[in-house]
Amino acid sequence: MENTEYIMSSLDEYFEILDKENKKRSELVAKSLVKYLQKSKENNKFASLQMAK
Repeated sequence: MENTEYIMSSLDEYFEILDKENKKRSELVAKSLVKYLQKSKENNKFASLQMAK
């Protein structure tokens, strides 16, 4: 029984670590997406100003 409890606690720790890693990755992806969208928006503004000339 003690071995089962150890395995379960190890699994809990493992999934907790996975959740933290997934959260970090999600935050990185979100930051990258925001940067990309901001840059894209700036480029679109620049292109529309160029066309207006």
